[in-house]
Amino acid sequence: MTSSSHVGAAFTLGFALGAAPGPVQLLILSETARRGLSGGLRVMIGANGTLLAVMVLLALGFSSLAPSDAVLDTLRVVGGGFLIYLGVDELVRLRREADDDPPDVSAGRALGPTARGVVSVLLNPGAWIFFATTASAVIASATADGGRDAAIVAAMAMTVGVSLSDLTFTVLGSGGRRLVGVRGLRWIRGGLSIALAAIGAVFLIQGVS
Repeated sequence: MTSSSHVGAAFTLGFALGAAPGPVQLLILSETARRGLSGGLRVMIGANGTLLAVMVLLALGFSSLAPSDAVLDTLRVVGGGFLIYLGVDELVRLRREADDDPPDVSAGRALGPTARGVVSVLLNPGAWIFFATTASAVIASATADGGRDAAIVAAMAMTVGVSLSDLTFTVLGSGGRRLVGVRGLRWIRGGLSIALAAIGAVFLIQGVS
């Protein structure tokens, strides 16, 4: 398999990963609906920057490492709790906006969109399963055929694929502000918040059971 083939395969895999609905994509849409284009881009920076760091580590020789069941269960519990927190926090904000309460300027500053993007990857058990299986296989194959440099290029290509797919979500989300108006965006934000909390609840149940 040639280096260009590895790059193409990694890019395609990354784009497909970014297009699959998941916690990061829902968070991008939620922050875009709430803050506009800048909110989604900040989530992307955090999430995709974290993805790139993990992928480069895999390329540098950690592709054979796989998280244990105990680690995955811990990630499910902690990550599920984090997603539930994000969903409930946004629903509380929406309730305050509907009641015309003055916004709490201190609320949410401890964890902005970029930090939420980072945590949504680090505490996502699905992401670590992907790193330990499919991503590791792609990186290991690139390493076998082209060495460490080829593996790093493949890691970057996969990150670019994810980023382009996530950017599509961000642009589409920012267009919704003009199409549905403020009230429509509140309904969208509410639905996305419930979806995030539901995913978190599934993770939490899987981790506990």
